[in-house]
Amino acid sequence: MGGKASLLLVIAFNIIFMIAGRHFNEMATRTTINSVDYFTDAKLHTLTSSGINLVANRLFLKSTQNDTTYNFSLDGGTITAVLTTLNQAQRIRQLVATGTYGSQTSSVKIVVKPSSFSKFAYFSDSEGGNIWWTSRDTVWGPFHTNDNLRIANNPVFYGKVTVGGTQIKYNNQANAQYLGGYQEGVNIPITTNGVSDAQTVAAAGGANTTNQTLVYFEFRGDSIRYRYSANGAWTYRLASAYAPNGVISFQNAEVHVKGTVKGQYTLAVSGPSNQNRGNIHIDDDLVYYSNPKTNPNSTDMLGLAAQQNIIITNNAANNNNVVIQASMYAERGSFTAENYNYRPVSGFIDLYGGITQYSRGPVGQFQGNNIVNGFSKRYRYDDRFMMQSPPAFPGTGKFEIVSWFE
Repeated sequence: MGGKASLLLVIAFNIIFMIAGRHFNEMATRTTINSVDYFTDAKLHTLTSSGINLVANRLFLKSTQNDTTYNFSLDGGTITAVLTTLNQAQRIRQLVATGTYGSQTSSVKIVVKPSSFSKFAYFSDSEGGNIWWTSRDTVWGPFHTNDNLRIANNPVFYGKVTVGGTQIKYNNQANAQYLGGYQEGVNIPITTNGVSDAQTVAAAGGANTTNQTLVYFEFRGDSIRYRYSANGAWTYRLASAYAPNGVISFQNAEVHVKGTVKGQYTLAVSGPSNQNRGNIHIDDDLVYYSNPKTNPNSTDMLGLAAQQNIIITNNAANNNNVVIQASMYAERGSFTAENYNYRPVSGFIDLYGGITQYSRGPVGQFQGNNIVNGFSKRYRYDDRFMMQSPPAFPGTGKFEIVSWFE
């Protein structure tokens, strides 16, 4: 029995080692295959990402790149990158890069759009000297100034705050709340051709008026009306027929605007400052037909682009709060309130949208914690502007990536 037991034990060990050896061989083979697959996947990812970066760099350096196909050879593989336009009016572009290594392929797709000033809740190139953010001021959304930020008492900023300079405190006694973060040393130049570019789009498929120097313009839901003097007769038009691409331009004019906006429009106004032209005056509330505050699916959207200033008119309608739903852009001037320093206390500027201005304009005066003339500010960012913008609204001149698919 001892000899038979030893023989059976030897046979059993042989069988065990044969099975184990087979598994070890299979494991070694799988490890090699996995290593090769990992190497191939890493190579393909490098190729496709390189293709995206190579073409994106060209697009960022020259935003007018034509739709075309690019071919590259890199690190033993090839790349085909296809640049196409998804939306001509919004200048939304798509770039698909396909990398090939051996018999394997992989693709990456990105979508880019022009970086628009509408993405800011507040933007200024200059803060205008002795103007301060005070305790009654609240700003939601991205905030930027290329200047110093002057704060008095306790203003509240809910979005990320970036400044080109530094923070200056009134009497060294202020404590702003930066709930979205604060960063210094950031500079973003304001463009000098935003209004003229929008007017070019208006001339190509919108409404472009060149022979009137004074305009009263009212949005009325599906329609609009306008006249060329304070007491003139109104002309009524269906809004979509008046400006099919949504861009409304008045050149060398002063424009007064109010009303209810249904659809997506940009009002662009140009003219020299020494003739009081290039200004947009807000004569009364300017709101959306479908309020995005209560209806997040609202598609109504408005841009105001003035070559000079955007001014809240000093009138009875605006002396007890004013509601503005729009993204506003004052290329060479400011967003301000007419007679801000001696108009009565006028409540709040209830803004839902954003402000971009060359130089910050005053809208009121304060003593201590109290407003004594003009308006307090209640600025709320329209989150839709982070991904969308009104038609042909002025941009920073750069593209930004809005989606990346692998």
